[in-house]
Amino acid sequence: MNGRAPGRIRLGALLFLLVVAAGIYLGMKFIPPYWAYFSLQDPVRDAARTALTQSGEPAARKELIARAKEEGVTLTDDNMSFTQEGPMLVIRVAWVARVELPRYRYSIPFRIEQRVPLR
Repeated sequence: MNGRAPGRIRLGALLFLLVVAAGIYLGMKFIPPYWAYFSLQDPVRDAARTALTQSGEPAARKELIARAKEEGVTLTDDNMSFTQEGPMLVIRVAWVARVELPRYRYSIPFRIEQRVPLR
């Protein structure tokens, strides 16, 4: 026998389980905003290409807002800017994701910039 009563858990094992549970909880809170950020990289690039077509900037804005909504990000026209810088069209999209933790609110600012050459 090892000197422990049957069915008792060691303190080290309990602490390990608490750390794992906290890691899973924080992962569930912080991974979705970053996933949305990485998922919006291609839609911003597509919006830049759409802005160069005949449908233009209004269609690109509308498409980007719809694709962001699919990812759980609320974008408005205020979150986007389409500017010409020399021979490039530059699209900047910025938003803040809020992560709610017990007794604390964490804000994560995101910004995507895409440059495409004007034809």
